[in-house]
This record gives sequence, C-alpha cells and structure tokens, in this order.
Amino acid sequence: MDLALFGRYFLDFALLYPSAFLCLASLWEKLRTPRRTACIAAGCITLLCIGCAALCTVFGQNSNAFLPVIVLVSFWLLRWRVTPEVTVSQTAFLFSISAVMMAVCSLLSMVLNARAEVSNPQTVCLASTTLLRLGLAVVLTALFWFTAVQWSRWLLREYSGEAFWQSAWPLPALYAVFLVYCMPLNPAVVLVGRLKIISVLAVSISLFGIFLLLYEMYRVAREFARNARLDRENQLLAMESRRYMELQTYLDNTRRLRHDFRQHLHVIAGLTETGQLEELKSYLRQYESELSEHRPSLCANAAVDALAGYYDHAAGQQSVPVEWKLALPRQLPMPEADLCTILGNLLENALHASQKLPPEQRRVQVMAQMLSPAMLGLVVENRYDGVLKKQQGILHSTKHEGTGIGLVSAETVVHKYNGSLHLETEEHLCLVNVLLNQEAALRRHGAWQSFFVLMRMRKLLWFLGGTYDKKRTCA
Repeated sequence: MDLALFGRYFLDFALLYPSAFLCLASLWEKLRTPRRTACIAAGCITLLCIGCAALCTVFGQNSNAFLPVIVLVSFWLLRWRVTPEVTVSQTAFLFSISAVMMAVCSLLSMVLNARAEVSNPQTVCLASTTLLRLGLAVVLTALFWFTAVQWSRWLLREYSGEAFWQSAWPLPALYAVFLVYCMPLNPAVVLVGRLKIISVLAVSISLFGIFLLLYEMYRVAREFARNARLDRENQLLAMESRRYMELQTYLDNTRRLRHDFRQHLHVIAGLTETGQLEELKSYLRQYESELSEHRPSLCANAAVDALAGYYDHAAGQQSVPVEWKLALPRQLPMPEADLCTILGNLLENALHASQKLPPEQRRVQVMAQMLSPAMLGLVVENRYDGVLKKQQGILHSTKHEGTGIGLVSAETVVHKYNGSLHLETEEHLCLVNVLLNQEAALRRHGAWQSFFVLMRMRKLLWFLGGTYDKKRTCA
C-alpha cells in the first residue's frame, strides 16, 4: 500500500475532526458524560479515517464514495451519546450545519487551488488543497464557536417546539448535499473565464446566508420565548392577584372575628353574673357553631399560618382532607414571601389534582420544618388521577395549554436559594420535595457583597482621610 497516498486520503477524511468538534460543542450541555463522549468521538473518527483511507488507497475510490456511510455512522453515534430530551430533528439540524460548513471548506479549497489540481492525476486532492481545507475549517470553527455555537446551545436549552425544528433541518441538509455533489470533478472547469471568482463569491455568500439563517432562527426563537415568558408572567401575576384577594378576604373575616370576640365575652360575662345558665348554654352553642367555620392556628409563623388557613378553608369547601405538619418558627431565615410563593403554588396544584378524584380518594399532606438554622424542608403529597402531561421532560399544565406556571414559579424561587425541587410519582401518588438553603444563597452573593462593602469602606476612609488632611492644612 502506498503510504504517501494513504496519508493524503487520511488528511482528506480528517475534515471530520472540526466537523465533529463543532457539532459536539453545540450539543455539549445535552451529551451523556460530555468528556467521555468527546474521547469516544475522537477514537471513532480516527478509526473511520484510517479505514476509509485504506479502502480508498487499495481500490482507488474517490473519498465521496464513502461519504453516505460516514454520515450515517456519525449520525448514529451522535444520537447514541445525546440525552433523550434531544429530538431527532434537533440533532439533524446541528449535524447539517456542521456538514454545510465542512462542504463549504471542501469546495472553497478546491476552487482556490484549482490551478494546481489540474496537474493532479489521482482521485485524491493534493496535500496543499487538503491543508487549505483544514485551515479554512479551523477558521470557520473558531468563528462559529463564538457565534453559532452559543445560539445553538440557547436554542436547545430554551426552545423545544418540535414543529420549529422539523421545518428547520431539511434546508441545511439539502444544501450540504448540493455543495458536496456539485464539486467539479475536473478542476479545469473552474479556470474558464471568471468562473473561479464567481464560484468563490457564490460559496462565500451561501456560507454567509447559512450564518444569517441560523442567526434569524435564533432571533425569532428568542422573540417567541420572550413572548411565552411574558405570557407566563402575566398568567402568574393574574393568579397571584386572585390569590391575594381571596387571602385578603379570609384575613378580613379573621380580623372581624377577633374584633367581635370582645363583644361575645361581654355577653357571656353578663349572662354569668345574672345566673341565666340556659341562655348562656344556648349562646355558647351558637357561638361554637360559628367558630367551627374557622380553624385553629397551624403554624407559628404568621404569614405561613395565614396562607395555610386559607388553603385549609378552600380544601374544606372542596371536600379535600388536608393533614398539616408545619413545624416552623415565628421568624424564618428567608423572606416569608418566597416560602409562601412555593407553598401556595404547590397547594393549588395539589387541590386541583384532588378535584379529579372521587371524594373518598382525596388526600393532601403538607409537612415543613427547619432542617438546620438556615435550611428548610417542605413536602407536599397528594393523590391524583395518574395523568401527567410531559413533553421532553418538562411538566405541562393540565389546566390549560402550556407549561405548568405554578411549578415554574416555585422552581424560580428554589433556584434563588440554590435549592432543589423534585417531583416523584408512583401509583397515583404525587410527591414534591423542596429544599431551601439560605446559606447557599448568601455564599453565592457573598463575593459581590464583600466587594461592595470594601468599596464603601474605601470611600469612607478616603472621605475621612481627606477631611483630616483638610483640617490639618487649615490648622
């Protein structure tokens, strides 16, 4: 076997390295063990390059003859190493973008080095053409790394609309095939008239067009995601506003009951002093029935107690038994509004799920306690009908179309404290575990807080020092 020819074929297939790098970089956050995947990819590409180069050297085949096999094997390996949440359309789109870039590099190198390729009697490209191709690939990979790769990662992370990806991937895929198979077999064709300049301009403009296409997709997707986020926020604000009004009504009723309690004491004292025992018993029975509509205190913290009281009352109206175990102190280490946001959203979801069950199957359990002076644990358990809307690992709402706003709002607060929110389902039982860590949140912001404190101290010392110098000068 001609080793020099084998080396040229190997360099010809070495274009797979920057292509794989670009593709894996876009999917890095969605890979199974990214570092291990990168090592597997490097090994598989090396074996493919060696095997295909050996076959081409022995049988004198053009490298394009093995291109369909290489594409199929590479795509299968990529699908094997990505997580299940990445769809086939998303993988095909990013794979096609990488293929377009490599096809552009191949065509450009052939056109730019056409004069030297005219005297090449072999089917494999000259070493100068191959090195030019690899140089162009490295430059384009660096360009795409700072732009297209970041856009792709954002698209995969934030935009999961399957229709969008299904309509996006065919165009770059077809264009990559067109570039590969329109490559001139006879380089002398490019040297006719101004065809070389026209070819370079056409390929460069087409690459720029693909770049603009990806940017436009990124821009449109960002606009859609922004609008969807605003819709979720508006729905959340409307829900919170409604919940606030209902809670305010409940608090007003409780405040009225406490205010009227003094009047009831006056009546009881008067009946006792006059010895009207039968009237006293009748009045107490009437007052007891009135008090039965109100519940005792469920928590030492006033805000959590008010929220729990509201949902306890709402659950009673919906015939949903709720078991409360709220071992929380009067003062919490984190803002009460954050905990109430999480608890309120989880309770609303639990009550909504309970409404779909027969009354005898309804049950909700709520437990909350301090695990440490700065760590709080919350558990909400409820039965449900076994129907959960999930798409690509994202829990969707059963009340309306779109994602579950309540869980999104709760997760937003949880992430604020570097906490965790886990949802488990088993045999018609839904369990949500929440962990909040105030110390983690403080550590996250501690560096910046320290910086700003130092800056303030520096300004204060500068001011005092300046004042002292002025006083000393005046003296």
